[in-house]
Amino acid sequence: MRFELSGVEIKGFDNESIAQISSITVAGYEVDKIAPRTELSLKGFKFSDAFVAQLPNDANNQLASASYDLHTLMNYDENSGDSDIAFSLNANQIVALNFDLGLAKSKALMEASLAMGKMQQAQGTQALPLEQQLQQQTLLMQAISELEPRSIEIKLNNEGEFKALVEQVLSKQGMTLEQMQQMVEMQLQQAPVSDELAQAIRDFTQGLGLLTVSASLPAGQTMTEINQQIFTLMGQPNELAEFINLKAKGE
Repeated sequence: MRFELSGVEIKGFDNESIAQISSITVAGYEVDKIAPRTELSLKGFKFSDAFVAQLPNDANNQLASASYDLHTLMNYDENSGDSDIAFSLNANQIVALNFDLGLAKSKALMEASLAMGKMQQAQGTQALPLEQQLQQQTLLMQAISELEPRSIEIKLNNEGEFKALVEQVLSKQGMTLEQMQQMVEMQLQQAPVSDELAQAIRDFTQGLGLLTVSASLPAGQTMTEINQQIFTLMGQPNELAEFINLKAKGE
């Protein structure tokens, strides 16, 4: 399945414009199964000038006036149970956020999600009975416990005006950029983070250009087993970073 909408306008109950969207694209979604590739793309989301003008004085008009692009993508292999999930949000000319997640043994989670969706669809607009809600929660928790997280990456990138945005936010809090940098440095000296991650955060607060954090988790271990290992390594940030193969870079 694939469809695309162009020139979408969102209006409030008073029929006044709230936002416009250049295009919305949906592809791959199926009713009765998890498709091997599903995708949602939203381009050019922008609040109307009238809506921005009504925001409180302490609102950040730079973010409120920006144009946004959003993209989500999931690749799923039913045979292996592997899945890759990618999410990106771009406030154009300000900042972009990317999140990528790789999972193994996700079949139980996908099937649980599908079953929950069908159950809710059959119920319509009515809330599910308490017994069914508890069944859903149990099914979901069991599926999550079987997951094997493999990789994760988070990336924050300055698209041009990010530094100005940070300075604006800090100014409303009565702080300068230099004061924020000093505060971060003090917190890093006490925070239980690895040396590499601390340096990446330090470099990012100085340059406000790019921050990337990634981890490659041990194969063959479930979410529960990894959480247990992480718990035993609490207070040993460098050893924990080595266990999850943590990599970090800041500019």
